[in-house]
Amino acid sequence: MNKGVSSIFNELRSRNKSLDNCFTAQNLPFSDTHKLGVSEKGYPMFFIQSSLTGPVSNYNLDLISVLFNQHCSLILDDVRKEMNNVYTIVVLKTDNPDLVNYFLDVISIVLDKIGDEPNPKLLESEIEKLVKLFHCFSKPPKKTIQGLWAELFVIEHSALPEYLIQAWHTETNDIFDFNDGIDKLEVKSTSKSKRIHSFSLNQLSPNQESNLIIASLFVLPSGKGLTIFDLMDSIEKKLTSLETKIKLDEIVSSTLGVDFEKAGDFYYDYQSAADSYNLYYYKDIPSIPTKEIPLEISNIHFECDLTKINSLSAISSKFSNSKLFKSI
Repeated sequence: MNKGVSSIFNELRSRNKSLDNCFTAQNLPFSDTHKLGVSEKGYPMFFIQSSLTGPVSNYNLDLISVLFNQHCSLILDDVRKEMNNVYTIVVLKTDNPDLVNYFLDVISIVLDKIGDEPNPKLLESEIEKLVKLFHCFSKPPKKTIQGLWAELFVIEHSALPEYLIQAWHTETNDIFDFNDGIDKLEVKSTSKSKRIHSFSLNQLSPNQESNLIIASLFVLPSGKGLTIFDLMDSIEKKLTSLETKIKLDEIVSSTLGVDFEKAGDFYYDYQSAADSYNLYYYKDIPSIPTKEIPLEISNIHFECDLTKINSLSAISSKFSNSKLFKSI
């Protein structure tokens, strides 16, 4: 999360004088043209300096509104100044702390990408992505909070998080969590006392030219552990690519869906996860030979206890040609 932007917003909210079409606002540390403001209700709002030609429709979602080509007055440093510029205004419509922080972080990334004098087509494109991102929060979750936490742990704990995020797949029809087009990585977590995981037969049957590793860890609820957002903050500090940061935000929001607002209430024991984190080669895990399964039977799932299975060590030397596995 961008701590500087968060501090600016908290300061703005403490002296909020927004009323009607005049808003309390402040300059952003990374921009000479765009502003961060606060609505009359105390919600964050960004003023993106822009002038879009041609017809363009505003957006009004449950969580955000986007208003194009707006003239308004801004109060900067407690002094009312009439701003002659035209702005695209993006407003969050909730004071949920996790959504506020997420909103501030995502818009900051977008502004960094489009620059101080955004190309109109690029701005429209990024706004469409933003709207799609926040629309995800009205959809059912694709995975459990525990499952997403485990995948974020693997990324945060990895040698090359940038590459793992590029290989990250979270659609419901994806067989493997990470797939770079060559090798596969599947993440399994449990909050129980034994290392028992549920597999589909397909998850232990990669194509012949691929290798597959299973990551296994215990994810235990903890009153003072880390949340999904804590892991995201840690990961973002290790990333250099703006596109990778955007993909991280997109995957987390689309995966959580309506669970986003409560995800910050779930804390898990990071040290326990680190201590229990093991990697397994798929051929070492008991499975069902596909040749013994009648053609009429499909969608096979089973549970397997990995407690007595030997875990892998020295991954990079064992799979020296695998960029995915060397990233773990």
